[in-house]
Amino acid sequence: MPESPDVDLEVIKDQALEIAREAGAIGQIQSKLEPIAFGLKAVLILAMYNVDGADFDAIASKMSEIENVQNAEVAKMDLALG
Repeated sequence: MPESPDVDLEVIKDQALEIAREAGAIGQIQSKLEPIAFGLKAVLILAMYNVDGADFDAIASKMSEIENVQNAEVAKMDLALG
């Protein structure tokens, strides 16, 4: 979540995608901007990881260190079967 509506979301998105790659994301990583309120948009990063060895809290913590990011969290986690 950016600190304000005036923040350049492309910069945040690019840095978050790089963090996801460095953390071992597998397959295609997607990004999306989701309107929140009053012009504020959240940057969503959709990535797949092998559960063994993935530290999701550390990934979110690293993303929260991006300049102009107020907070970052793992919003959803599903297990793929097959």
